[in-house]
Amino acid sequence: MNGAQCLEWLQSRRSVRVFEARAVEREVLERILHAATSAPSSTNRQPWRFSVVTSQSLKRGIAEAVQLRADAMKAIVQRGHHAEDLGGYTDFFHEPLQTAAVIIIPQYRDYPDLMAKLLESGGADPANFTTAAAMQAELCSTSAAVMNLLLQAHAEGLGACWMAGPMVARDDIRTLLGIKPPWHMLGAVALGFSAEAPSKKPRKELGAVVQWLDKDTP
Repeated sequence: MNGAQCLEWLQSRRSVRVFEARAVEREVLERILHAATSAPSSTNRQPWRFSVVTSQSLKRGIAEAVQLRADAMKAIVQRGHHAEDLGGYTDFFHEPLQTAAVIIIPQYRDYPDLMAKLLESGGADPANFTTAAAMQAELCSTSAAVMNLLLQAHAEGLGACWMAGPMVARDDIRTLLGIKPPWHMLGAVALGFSAEAPSKKPRKELGAVVQWLDKDTP
């Protein structure tokens, strides 16, 4: 695969929200997770963990918890002046979870800011400096791992959707899956064999998002 072919393949990935009633083999899931854990991470800390849910009862529990929280929020909004603006938006928070063969809950943990500690030991106030912690390196690293996961799923002929909506039931999901500090939930990935063919979504032109700095200053 050359560069142009790789770009074409990357651009063929879609977020899939409706899945067939087919199980995904454990071997395939393991390849997907190996791809995730091959992502780069700050100082190679690999600050990630993944809960892979294939249990029907647990998947149902997650979907029901998200729907309950989303419906409660929807009921509140409908009492105000923005019911039409909301529409069925909150349905996207739980519907993909209901048909997914697998629900993956990515998690990350924070590490102490070593440079801040070193500055403090030298008598400085770390608040007067901007250190690597400002990048939220553990969050960034785990986000890269999730992107690898999505791409490997695409390569395996599967569909997937990385969802922020399930965070409305974060505490319920943490209880269901036994997720405890220091681990932070980073949304949920609904995964399975696609039962839809999503259309290509428009993307901003490069000129709107890229700044080229190719002129030498005198």
